[in-house]
Amino acid sequence: MSGRLPGLRAAVALGATVVLVGIGSTVGFAAWTATTAKDATVTAASTGLASTGLSGLATTYKPGLAGVAPAMLTDTAPVTVTNTGSTPLGYGLASAGGNAALNASITLHVWKAGATCDATTTPAAGATSGSLAAPPALPADANAAAVGATVSLCLRTTISAANHSTFAGTSTQPTVSVVGSVGNWTTSTAVAFPQTVGFTWFALVHDLSGKCVASAGTTVAVGTPVVLATCKPLATTSNQAFRFAAVSGTANQRIYLGAGAASGPVLAAATANTGAAVQLAGVETGNSVGSNNQQWSVVQHGDPLDFRIVLKGSNVFAQNSLCLTATAAADGTAFTATSCGLSTANTNATYRAQHFAFTEVP
Repeated sequence: MSGRLPGLRAAVALGATVVLVGIGSTVGFAAWTATTAKDATVTAASTGLASTGLSGLATTYKPGLAGVAPAMLTDTAPVTVTNTGSTPLGYGLASAGGNAALNASITLHVWKAGATCDATTTPAAGATSGSLAAPPALPADANAAAVGATVSLCLRTTISAANHSTFAGTSTQPTVSVVGSVGNWTTSTAVAFPQTVGFTWFALVHDLSGKCVASAGTTVAVGTPVVLATCKPLATTSNQAFRFAAVSGTANQRIYLGAGAASGPVLAAATANTGAAVQLAGVETGNSVGSNNQQWSVVQHGDPLDFRIVLKGSNVFAQNSLCLTATAAADGTAFTATSCGLSTANTNATYRAQHFAFTEVP
């Protein structure tokens, strides 16, 4: 975008002046002022800028799962800004639109880019911080540009784990502008980009059978048994896709299936006794038996990529030693919560019945 500053054309003529000064009655002299003309033009200046890279901040934040998949709570994008006008410009950032509360909860860091600008880059000295609701001032070494000059920036958005939990399942699409200014004149370039507070989804692949944990049939409803099923292409609405949500104040997780709503359903043991059937249940809270029977921990055990899913059970102070278990390999085999085996050998039958590989899915 560009603008023009007002032009001025001025012509100035200085006329000749003759002054006669008389002294007495017979003597006189003339004082002359020289004559010249000036014709000058002040050329109009233009303001303009172009930017690239802001769309690189479109992202989906994911919580990951400790020990299994890393959290993705930050996004980094290189941004360039070029002064395309005919006058030097000062630079700033502005933001409008989107989910105001979420925008305010996403931190925006800005620094002058060096050799790299990616997820591993450490912010440069002089980096500034604000939010998507209130962007920071640009760093002192990147807040102005001469005519034709390009400034390279690194922008990083970050959401905390606590804010991710608060806003999970929501999104925003702010319009962020780079603003160039000189005097009272401004020009800008703007890009709208989506940011989604999403989930990390997994298929749980059973070691013994090579099949997936699923709800029976294609039903995702409270009371449906949890069984083995041949793994199929997955989406977040599938009856084979699970997400894990930390239970506040504990090291445990609730395991949500498919539809993704925070209200359920979740995997639960019918009782805290060995051999209890595992089924889908609505979320219960507090320290009730029902709540404890739907809290699990994911424990790496044996081979580095093998995990057990261990039930908290009725004891609210200690981990119960009941593991998610399927002892056969046929489709439809029901899962139970059964005493965890001690073997760490992946050839052991109980080991294989109680271990899973986690495959992240879209």
